[in-house]
Amino acid sequence: MISAHGQTIEAFVFGEGPQTLILAAGNGRPASQLTDLAKAIASAGIRTVVYNYRGIGASDGPIDGLTLVDYGNDVWAIADALGAQKVHLAGKTYGNRVMRAASQTKPDRVATIILVGAGGEVLPSEETMALYKRYLDPDVPKAEWLSLQARLMYAPGNERLAEKDAGEGEFPAVAAAEAKASDATPKDAWSMGGTAPMLAITCLLDRVAVPENAFRIAETRPNTWLAGLPGCGHNMINEQPEELRRLIVGFIQARSGANK
Repeated sequence: MISAHGQTIEAFVFGEGPQTLILAAGNGRPASQLTDLAKAIASAGIRTVVYNYRGIGASDGPIDGLTLVDYGNDVWAIADALGAQKVHLAGKTYGNRVMRAASQTKPDRVATIILVGAGGEVLPSEETMALYKRYLDPDVPKAEWLSLQARLMYAPGNERLAEKDAGEGEFPAVAAAEAKASDATPKDAWSMGGTAPMLAITCLLDRVAVPENAFRIAETRPNTWLAGLPGCGHNMINEQPEELRRLIVGFIQARSGANK
C-alpha cells in the first residue's frame, strides 16, 4: 500500500532482480488482469509490479477531472516507494497511454517502454466506436457488458475468454473516468512516450486499437521496434500470453544486460 499525493495506491510486487518493470492494466481493469503475465515475467529475474487504478481494489483517490499525466504520476509514486530510480514501463491498451505520459514526463527515469495494444493514432470503425461507448456506460447490464467484452476484446473464436475478464471484476465507472482523462490530455503530452527504446506490440485482429496505430508509431518515432501477433484481438494477454511474455522479457533483457 503506497501513500502518495493524498491517495493510496495498491501495488503487487512479483520476483526480485536488478531490473524493475511496472505494468499498467487496460481501461477500467484491475491489477489481477496482469497477475499471470507478471508472474511469468518475474520468473525471468525481472522484478515486476502491477497496481490497481484509483477506484479499484484498495486504491483510492479522485477519478474525476484527471489527465493522463495524473495517472502517470501515480506510476512514479510506485517507483519512488520501491526505491527504483530507473524502471521499465509497460501498459496494456489504455495502460500504454498512462505509461507514455509517465515516460514523457520523466524520460530520464525510463529504461524501456512497451506498448501492448497501442492506440491513439488511428480511430477504429464507427461501429466499433459506438459499441465501445456502450461498453463504457456504467449503467450497462452485466450480461450486456460481458457480451460487449467478448465482441470488442477478442478475436473470432476466442470470445469464451471474456468469462475470465468477468471473474476479475468490472469497473465501468472507472473506465469512463479514464476515458475522459485521456480526452482531457493534449496529445503532445503523452503520445511520443518519451525517448527510451520502445516496443510497440499489436494484435493483427484488434478492432479497438487497430494495428495501424502501432504501425504509425513505429514509422514515426525514433528508437522504436514493432511486433505484430496474428490470431488475437484487443486482449492479447489472455489470447497470446506466452508470446507476450517472450517479447517483453526479450526486449528488456536485450537492453539491460540481464542474463536470465
